[in-house]
Amino acid sequence: MALIDLGEERYDAPAGPVPPRRVRRQRLRTTALVLAGALVLGAGGAAPPVAPLLTELYRAPLDAGGDFTLTGDRLFVTEPLGGGGHQVSAYDLVRGRQLWSGTYRIEQQVGLYPHGGLLMVVEEGRPQNRPFQTLVLDAGTGQTRLSVQSHLTVLPEERVALVVEEVFPAGSRVDPDNPPPVTTMIYRGSGGGGMYTAPPLGETGRVIDLDTGRDLWTSPLVAGIATVPAAAGRPTALLAGHWDGRLELRDLRTGAVRQRIDPAASPPRYAEVTGDSLLVRFESQVAVYSADLRQRRWIRAMPADQGSVNVCGPMLCLDRHDPVAVEGLDPLTGDTVWRFTDQVWLTPHGVHLVEYGLDGTIRRAVDPRTGRTVLDLTGWTEANGFSSTDPLLLLRRTRSGLRTWLGLLDPEGTAVRPLDPLPFALSSCQVTTGAFACRTQFGDVRVWRFPPQPTPAE
Repeated sequence: MALIDLGEERYDAPAGPVPPRRVRRQRLRTTALVLAGALVLGAGGAAPPVAPLLTELYRAPLDAGGDFTLTGDRLFVTEPLGGGGHQVSAYDLVRGRQLWSGTYRIEQQVGLYPHGGLLMVVEEGRPQNRPFQTLVLDAGTGQTRLSVQSHLTVLPEERVALVVEEVFPAGSRVDPDNPPPVTTMIYRGSGGGGMYTAPPLGETGRVIDLDTGRDLWTSPLVAGIATVPAAAGRPTALLAGHWDGRLELRDLRTGAVRQRIDPAASPPRYAEVTGDSLLVRFESQVAVYSADLRQRRWIRAMPADQGSVNVCGPMLCLDRHDPVAVEGLDPLTGDTVWRFTDQVWLTPHGVHLVEYGLDGTIRRAVDPRTGRTVLDLTGWTEANGFSSTDPLLLLRRTRSGLRTWLGLLDPEGTAVRPLDPLPFALSSCQVTTGAFACRTQFGDVRVWRFPPQPTPAE
């Protein structure tokens, strides 16, 4: 795709100066962003201006330590406050008003993750030997539902969350005020769970009801535990592995053992569904089962330091370390269908795989079944919003960095839809149905609406 730089002509921003901090939360302005127009002069007069392709919905200051997330018609913004707290605010973009704002005792950098009417506020980057913290808020009111000193794994389409906790021998936790000798072997707990002088004994899985905040059940000590997405009429479940190779599928809400599975020789780490197959990554093997888990289709040895396997749309992507290669595997047989011999990063988007170089340069959209190029994306410098239902937002900055060209790749598209260029250096963009939000070089966050995909002609 050819991209033509039209120079550095100046565009004026659609909104006025940033409103003062004390009143900005009460002023959500909806403004039309008109970057192009047409005036046709003739005997009959002038034609109306061309409708803008982008409409600015919202603009507000955003501190360097702040963050935001966009979902549907809501924008959530967090800002650090003095004294070790964070303010989180929610905005309704349709009505142009603030829904709520609250202060929460979270000291470190915060990540925001919406889920089915809830907002997960996750404390990230805590100091060593201290646990993380996750607050679960009601996304409509900002009220705290529960607080957990751990990361939560929220299961899609479910109203429960999983907390995986490593168990270490008694007395092995390192006291930061009385550290052991420098020659002592140190083991770090996952999820910021501290430092220890002995390896973990195993882990437990604790399932929490997100609507009530109460614990539903806790697993016994196991070698590994993974979530198994719903498939083939089977509901979402947990897969627990024991040291002797036994595998158990446990009911999500009760913990009851529903099925015992053909065992592997090492504990499970994660599980993913592709079509009617289930990939299970073990500590030293990869196996694929039928979605109902009644049949193991194939298994192969693969120590963690030799490569990784993940779902790539309808295929599996095997990332080899030695020799360096990326292979597309048929999930039914494990056979290699295509192979790339250079180091690339492949991310599913709709019916495509989007390929990057290891330097982060976006390259092309690939057909996952054949490995062939669907669309050359050379020239675009950044992509945001990987989803099976929302468009991919593509960015390209001009040489000065003061304007950004934009395009949309729809989940089933074979061409990039161009949008208006914007007179900002955009970064950290997020995309949802019909809108996107980005930081700008002026220290604010802005949200724009874009037009829907044109309906193909009959």
